Amino acid sequence: MPDLLLELFSEEIPARMQGKAADDLRKMVTDRLVDAGLVYEGARAFVTPRRLTLFVQGVPARQPDLKEERKGPRVGAPEGAIAGFLKAAGLSSIDEAVIQKDPKKGDFYIALTEKPGRAAIDVIGEFLQVVLRAFPWPKSMRWGEQSATPGSLEWVRPLHAIVATFGPETEEPDIVHVQVAGIKSGNVTYGHRFLAPGAIQVRHFDDYVAKLEKARVVLRPGAAARDHPERRKESCVCARLRAGRGRGTAQRGRRAGRMAGRADGSFDESFLKIPPEVIRATIRNNQKCFVLTRTANSASPPPGGGRSPAQPAGRG
Repeated sequence: MPDLLLELFSEEIPARMQGKAADDLRKMVTDRLVDAGLVYEGARAFVTPRRLTLFVQGVPARQPDLKEERKGPRVGAPEGAIAGFLKAAGLSSIDEAVIQKDPKKGDFYIALTEKPGRAAIDVIGEFLQVVLRAFPWPKSMRWGEQSATPGSLEWVRPLHAIVATFGPETEEPDIVHVQVAGIKSGNVTYGHRFLAPGAIQVRHFDDYVAKLEKARVVLRPGAAARDHPERRKESCVCARLRAGRGRGTAQRGRRAGRMAGRADGSFDESFLKIPPEVIRATIRNNQKCFVLTRTANSASPPPGGGRSPAQPAGRG
């Protein structure tokens, strides 16, 4: 069965909004799939500072055909009532209706109609337009020339590209046609803003994840989460430093996709006359770094550690 890959690529999404935005995207899309009769097998949402991604597995290629019954007037009803029933049911003659017998209430006309299902890719393209315009950002903005137009798209930060592909994993997927704010959907995304900013053509989800990782973008937060303690430990052992408690810093780093590494530095002694607690709080909260302290045998001067330029990785 076909899979749906959707990516909304924008400027940086505030960290506090990222988790809920991924959940909202998954719910808004999957609810509309179910309402349209497209019952899927599974859905996963991902977020990085510059993209919201949704992967929906096992979506039917078409909607099921719908059979509807419309109850009409009684047999022998006035011509006006029968004419209204025929018009509402789309019948050209009362002979096309079925008579349903009811010993208590009498015989009624019933119109049996069959509505063929539509291609799923067309249904998805239509409701994605609605999802984008109705997305519940806590704060949003308009930008560019289109911002002067009434009803123009509002997004948390300027939206730059939309990836929307649909198809079985073993075949070349089709593009789900979406156009909003002058942006047309396609199969092109972009890597890390500084480390690999070039365009990337993607197909299916596995291909998408692999190419993003080559472009220094970590889509799955688990990879960054596993990396943090190992890199911190390695950096501390090599430099004979001791790491302080930094759970909040680690969580912020994982949301931003930062990989932990040590960057050596020092402060002028005059800045270190304030209480150590103030220094550590500033390093954690303002610089978003882990606090490292020297052990007895350490020759390294840094009171803090951050992401090392020699170990670049991130989530763009």
